[in-house]
Amino acid sequence: MKRTLVTLGVVALLGASLARAGEVVGNEKFTLNANGRVQWFAVGQKLDDPFRNDDRLYLFMKQARLRMNGKYQDVKFDLQLAYGGEELIAASPGVGLGLLDFSFDVPTPFKTRVKVGQFRVPYGRERLTDAGTLNFGERSIQSLGFSWNRDVGAALHTNRGRFSGTVGIFTGGGRDVPQRYLPEKLGSPMFVTRFGYNDGIDEDVFTVHSREERPDRTKVAVYANGLYMKDSLIGHSTVLNVRSTDKSLLLNPNWNPFVAQTPFVQATVWQAGGDAVVRAPLGSYAVTAEAEVNYGKFSNTYGTVVLKGGRVQVGVAKRSWDASLRHAMLYPDARMANTYTPTGGTPQHSNLFADDKPMREFTPSLTYHYRANVALVGDLPILVNTLVFKENKLGTYVGIEHPDQATVVKPGAGFATRQNVYEARLMVQLTF
Repeated sequence: MKRTLVTLGVVALLGASLARAGEVVGNEKFTLNANGRVQWFAVGQKLDDPFRNDDRLYLFMKQARLRMNGKYQDVKFDLQLAYGGEELIAASPGVGLGLLDFSFDVPTPFKTRVKVGQFRVPYGRERLTDAGTLNFGERSIQSLGFSWNRDVGAALHTNRGRFSGTVGIFTGGGRDVPQRYLPEKLGSPMFVTRFGYNDGIDEDVFTVHSREERPDRTKVAVYANGLYMKDSLIGHSTVLNVRSTDKSLLLNPNWNPFVAQTPFVQATVWQAGGDAVVRAPLGSYAVTAEAEVNYGKFSNTYGTVVLKGGRVQVGVAKRSWDASLRHAMLYPDARMANTYTPTGGTPQHSNLFADDKPMREFTPSLTYHYRANVALVGDLPILVNTLVFKENKLGTYVGIEHPDQATVVKPGAGFATRQNVYEARLMVQLTF
């Protein structure tokens, strides 16, 4: 299977080099486009570490993507693969090939369309924004609290005038779930809705870009988002507990002490939020402003965890340059804790937060588009009052970058605290 996918990718690249940019096949019935992206990412970091250096430096290949999309008659399709280190998983060490998207978008007789397959859950502007158009090295800290990223399901959607909306139903188990036929006690699937006013900024509710070099007029988009799911008991665990990827902090068992507590019980999780964007010409400049707020709640018979968060950002673009500023915040729940079991004892909770004061991020950025397909993105995140994990005799981890290292927070192993962290990031992005 992997060999076949790689071969398809090579064929697409060869075809793209012979046709128009990105277009492999184009006729009245069938269109096939190929595009790809690679991102190299350098990070400098300064924090207080009692065991290792306070100053750190990293270099990664952040993304290596290949995407093919197009249309057969009036049916659209979308395929995206990840070849970079972002897809490394413990179950398959050293293998960096993963399926991100594979979906079909089919028309219905009622002026609507149905998208089916594996694709981004239509919730929240920041998470839906294509990573290749972000003017920052990473999404903001508020995204960690509420993102569901990709899942398997179907969504009915429509664009009617300036109204744009969708209602979707998903498994809730995330992407790339293997076939397993296990005993169940059913709750409900995950229901998602996103609807609002779109005055030409977005192609549809699934296709979001953060940049437009020369808008011809002022454009506005405002959306409301909602999500609900009742967990299902399946096998020896639950759907929410066994999500292998894309676990938000609300569902991470190392932060939420109730999601993996045994004996397992059915839980409910819901989220609500809204987002808005304005894009306008200002002389020879293009100005963009975005805002987003979210609220999420997980609850079962053991307890409840709540998250609140949001972000605002503004940006100015002129020809090859973009300058942006983002402020994001995440309000944790003081009940968030890591669960550990002492030798021969009963499970205990080590609280991660003494209070629910927000973690904040202030990030200025500058992007230079050297060519249409080459961009350099530099930003300077300042993480204020952010959570860090200090592992005894080893070192300090930044919580939002290593959320699963909360497991070191227990007597004799380590503890959690808050501090300010300063970073400088540079990303080089090439696309075709």
